[in-house]
Amino acid sequence: MRHLIRLLAALLLSLHLPAAEDPLATLRAGHPRLLLTADGFAALRAAAETDLLRARVHRQIVAAAEAQLKEPMIEHVLVGPRLLDQSRKALAHVMTGAMAFRLSGDRRFADHARAVMATAAAFPDWNPAHFLDVAEMATALAVGYDWLYDQLPPAERIAIRRALVDKALVFARPAYAREDPNRESFPFVRGNLTNNWNQVCNGGFLLAALALADEEPVLARQVIAGVRETLPQAMAAYEPDGAYPEGPVYWGYGTRYNILILAALESALGRDFDLGRLPAFRRTALFRHYVQGPTGLVFNYADGRPVLGYDSGLTWLSQRYGYPAIMRENRALLAAEMGNVSEENVRFLATHAIWFPAPDSGTEARLPLDVRFRGPSQVAIFCSAWDDPRALWAGFKAGSNAVNHGHLDLGSFVLEADGERWVHDLGPDDYNLPGYWERGQVTSPRWQYYRLNNLGHSTITPGAALQLPKADAPIIAYESTPARAFAVADLTSAYPTQARSFLRGLALLDRSRVLVQDDVEGLKPGLPLNWRVLTTATIALEGQRATLTQNGRTLRVEILSPATAVFTTRPATPPTAAEDQNKGFTELVATVPATTGGEADIRLAVLLTPVGEKWPARPIPTLQPLAGWK
Repeated sequence: MRHLIRLLAALLLSLHLPAAEDPLATLRAGHPRLLLTADGFAALRAAAETDLLRARVHRQIVAAAEAQLKEPMIEHVLVGPRLLDQSRKALAHVMTGAMAFRLSGDRRFADHARAVMATAAAFPDWNPAHFLDVAEMATALAVGYDWLYDQLPPAERIAIRRALVDKALVFARPAYAREDPNRESFPFVRGNLTNNWNQVCNGGFLLAALALADEEPVLARQVIAGVRETLPQAMAAYEPDGAYPEGPVYWGYGTRYNILILAALESALGRDFDLGRLPAFRRTALFRHYVQGPTGLVFNYADGRPVLGYDSGLTWLSQRYGYPAIMRENRALLAAEMGNVSEENVRFLATHAIWFPAPDSGTEARLPLDVRFRGPSQVAIFCSAWDDPRALWAGFKAGSNAVNHGHLDLGSFVLEADGERWVHDLGPDDYNLPGYWERGQVTSPRWQYYRLNNLGHSTITPGAALQLPKADAPIIAYESTPARAFAVADLTSAYPTQARSFLRGLALLDRSRVLVQDDVEGLKPGLPLNWRVLTTATIALEGQRATLTQNGRTLRVEILSPATAVFTTRPATPPTAAEDQNKGFTELVATVPATTGGEADIRLAVLLTPVGEKWPARPIPTLQPLAGWK
């Protein structure tokens, strides 16, 4: 007996938990306990009887499960180094099917989810060489095991449980144990990893551990302790005010799994060990809210596509931390996008029923029109009005080029007005391009791809110089008033050998037009200065003016300074055929010719003005040095 007591005490100490604090002491008995209980599922069905939008959501989940019945079964087939698309397909089919069964009672959906889990359980492995694949497959089987527990014959329960242990949880000890020599093989806990791998891999481990906690308590305690130790590293990435370094798209990926962790801890254990109280995480709903423009497209910097749409995780954050204005807009977005679900939301469609936006109370205060986010990726967002699909809206990017998934995009911006996106970020290219992830030097393969370097972004470039991959461009000035809002970034570190000083400012003037100004001091002779935007609009050039037209709307782009600058256009075509050819995109370039004498001081100012009955004529603004903007 004494030996057993000493063994248990040593185990608890190795997990960095006081002996009195058994994390499983409050484990909810039985199943389901991940995200929802049996009473929770019953409450969803009851709520749909009085909320028409919720009823539509439930019908959409059932319709998606119906469509999945006709799709091919998952296979153990890698694309490049990844099994990830199969893991994600499994998660979509299991989670949607299990939820559809709970909502409708139709056993076909439960049987299909069971078949997917049986197939995954029989795989030789879940590709631990790329551990995201393991994490998402573990999430699929953990949720299916828990939500469909009473529908699984004993033999299937055993097979799924063994698969979760042998193909996922077996890696928990080498991943989390500080003394294990193999820990370095698991990048999501190695060192101080702050990107989405931490959240996704911890999430897959935790959901599997909580699903099996009563059957595998030692593993469950080990995983809970590991998550408590390592997840705060990823949550620190939201400091100081909620922005996500990897951009809005990977915000969705990392934050969604972070939410799954917190919500699963609360549903299964009744507590999240205060992980959800970290200050910056409380504010990240604001980041996700502001980076989505009036058209519904987001400021998709880093490796991000522009379409995100409704996000159930944003609903969870709004409910948890009290953002009724964001909840209201998320509900409106859900209603507008019903039946047009993004790829990411297909995987987590079932969570739309779990974290559902309540009807508008009509009492919430309005959020400010403009915002600045600090941290590794510094972003400023400006807007002319809320609840106006034709509002003028701009996003301005600064911060660090060295963030995970980052591009050489310092000083880039996007612009919307009149319900159109005029200035774009092209987003990522094919992740399987040779050297796509080799990012250390400016000569690395990643930075030669058009979409990833500054030549493929709406920013300023001296000659054809590439920004330095380790450059850090802070926002050095920011202000928001009813008449004028602006941000100024210091881009000097991006082009340290091309100029002594490189400042770029973006200002929203009179809530009706945008001024983009670059003040360059000591530009080296022989270097032209190239101002560039990427657009899908039709462009007509006339001297120092470009008129952009799109879907019956017009944007006027004028060079205010210097008089030597001229506009040109060219297709946004990359240098190689292997890259995305950017069909439909055009570069609008304002070029200041190179000087042949000594160093030059240049102010390049361009005014972008929507034209039409909504936008009153305004006088040309007086230019001021960026150092004195206020």
